[in-house]
Amino acid sequence: MAQTNTSSDYENKTGWLLKITCIYWLIVKVIGWRMWTAYRLFPTAPISEKLDNIPASVHLILFLLSILLIGLLFFFNKSKPILTGLLIVEVSTCLLDQNRWQPWEYQCIFIIFIFLINSNKPRFILTLFTLILVSTYFYSGLGKLNSGFLHIVWWQIILKLFLKVPANIIANHYVYNAGYLLGLMELISGISLLFAKTKRIAAAALILMHLFILLLLGPLGGLNTNIIVWPWNMVMIVYLYSIFIKTREGVFTFKYVLKGWNKLVFIAWCILPALHFIGYWDGFLSSNMYSGKFTQMLICVQDTSKCKPLIKFCKKINSKVCNTNNGINALDWGLTETNMVLNPETRVYKIIEKKLKKQYPDAGISCHIFINGREQQSEN
Repeated sequence: MAQTNTSSDYENKTGWLLKITCIYWLIVKVIGWRMWTAYRLFPTAPISEKLDNIPASVHLILFLLSILLIGLLFFFNKSKPILTGLLIVEVSTCLLDQNRWQPWEYQCIFIIFIFLINSNKPRFILTLFTLILVSTYFYSGLGKLNSGFLHIVWWQIILKLFLKVPANIIANHYVYNAGYLLGLMELISGISLLFAKTKRIAAAALILMHLFILLLLGPLGGLNTNIIVWPWNMVMIVYLYSIFIKTREGVFTFKYVLKGWNKLVFIAWCILPALHFIGYWDGFLSSNMYSGKFTQMLICVQDTSKCKPLIKFCKKINSKVCNTNNGINALDWGLTETNMVLNPETRVYKIIEKKLKKQYPDAGISCHIFINGREQQSEN
């Protein structure tokens, strides 16, 4: 007969999950530290122009406060003042630059939020923690069910670059369309985490997925890119094992989801991500990761001598939109300088475009925004 968890067991488990979250959060903050300061070449993209006058020192202070509070939370995980202070600091720093709204940052903010609003209710916390994970996998898998994922992620990245599959095999109709199975597997496994009979098998499947991603993007025979997601995949494995495999009984109780402030978590993770598919919610806030659907910006430079700091990010490109062949891919620039992928939303790119033209007026900068490969008209 399976042993039923006591209230103390739930409390120990949730305390452990928060400690793991703190360790992970500190690691990714340090890896991408430039994104959390204004001491970088890549412009910040605040939520409002009024926040543009905030001194760089404030960004730095918020970053250091964040590191301090996360460290303190590791030792005092029941402290409401620390949870509240950390929540305020994180939201404030993200308002100063929308590129900080990373999928893992959004996840961590809500994790501390559910600990704050469910103080001394470990079963509530575990249910909401489960909801966040289920939503992540469901919407991430759903977002992969498109032709862009097949062409960019499945064909070019996984089959061609990583697995070195010959072109004649990739061209096979069945091999090419088999990429849809990855999205379906992630989506179905995410839903299966909700049920006691299927959660362990689903968690095992998702752990294998994360291990494959680590091989794909990591340095051990992989593409050795996007280092910021390595620890994210590792911590997700820990979450899956701790919540769904180590625990025999079910961990999700729907009635807890609609209690008090928990409704906000339900709205943010279950309802709002669906709006992304009709263009009304950010992809990064909808678990839209490696879906093959994203917005890019190409920055063309007429005279690199007028923007010397940017020369190291310029590349010779063969593109009809850059007649000088000097261009900067905004995503590559951000990843190179900050170790983090930029928030690929059109409004964010337009803020960056405006700032670059103002900062380097004589460089002849023109920016071209592409959504799923199709150029959009940029406002001057």
